Amino acid sequence: MVGGVFRWGLGAVLLASVVPFALALSPPRSALEEIRYTSVPDYTRVIITLSAQADYNHFRVAADRAADRPPRIVIDFSSTRIAPRLRAPIPVDDGLLKRIRTGQFSPTTARVVLDLEQIESYIAFPLYSPYRLIIDVKGKSKETPPRQQAKQSRASPAPQYQIMIDPGHGGRDPGAIGVGGLKEKTVVLAISKRLGKKLESRLPVKVFYTRETDVFVPLPERTAQANAMKADLFISIHANASENPRLQGVETYYLNNTNDRATERLARRENGLTPPGLTSLESGRAPPGSDLSFILSDLHHTASEPESIALAHTLQDSMMTQVAKRHSKVRNLGVKKGPFYVLVGAHMPCVLAEVSFLTHRVQGKLLRSSAYREAIAEGLFHGIARFLKEELPRIKKDSV
Repeated sequence: MVGGVFRWGLGAVLLASVVPFALALSPPRSALEEIRYTSVPDYTRVIITLSAQADYNHFRVAADRAADRPPRIVIDFSSTRIAPRLRAPIPVDDGLLKRIRTGQFSPTTARVVLDLEQIESYIAFPLYSPYRLIIDVKGKSKETPPRQQAKQSRASPAPQYQIMIDPGHGGRDPGAIGVGGLKEKTVVLAISKRLGKKLESRLPVKVFYTRETDVFVPLPERTAQANAMKADLFISIHANASENPRLQGVETYYLNNTNDRATERLARRENGLTPPGLTSLESGRAPPGSDLSFILSDLHHTASEPESIALAHTLQDSMMTQVAKRHSKVRNLGVKKGPFYVLVGAHMPCVLAEVSFLTHRVQGKLLRSSAYREAIAEGLFHGIARFLKEELPRIKKDSV
């Protein structure tokens, strides 16, 4: 009896000591794979990519003069390890961030530290497929850099506004596939370039593109480019698709949550959560936890939501006016709200235009034609021109 009790007691002691040790050594479920940043002196977007979704916690730490430590933002990822190549500090020195450091805070917690020169505010939010945490850091603007001057081959007024045009998809991401194998990435790049030429030749604006060739640009880097350039407008151009070949029309979106299933299906495809060429939820389910109805109220882009709605209506009306002159049967699907990743975190009025359905028998063919692309680009041009003339001066005046 005594021996039996001793063996049970020893087993319990060993179990009590081994289990926590084993748990501590259990392999993390995700790995911190990449850190990228886009920055100007008063704005930096840091993009942290993980191999899988992970819980995270972030907080600010004040400067410690005694220990010669700068103010910093700390982000901890649970059940995450750091890839060896990311363990060296990443120098930034952009006037806002000094550097980005990483460390394995515990066997199961990876830590990222943003050492700061100065800060006014910051926000953090996740994106999915792949899983990324976006950190937008805003500093106190010391001096607004002069706007880049447009390349001029003739006498023209200096640019008054800056516009970022975002041709959707690109490179390894073809977007939707339409009638005859037409790719969304090809159509929207052609329309974007037409639009840019119209804007710079007919208005006092400077146009920038998130891509000018067939290259892949991650969604968060598109908005970051617009923020870094201090763009006055951000226009993302796409072409729609559906498993229902009868669906057709033109529609424009601004960023917000929605319960509309058709919009959610579209957002999943545009957000990269559905395989290219497919549109249904069943064919491309999002990873667990990547609910498209993410919390928008905490993001600073919401300050420009009324202006984005006004921009969306202006563009939609102008596109339909121009298209109807040539193709009266195109449906006006109106202005809608949707959770599109490419619009998250924009500092300016921003919209996403779906210029027609690639998968509709007639519209798919029209999107191949120069005349139809011209009508869409002309409609977008008139909408932007009207917004710049009637809405944006009032917005800038009210913000002073």
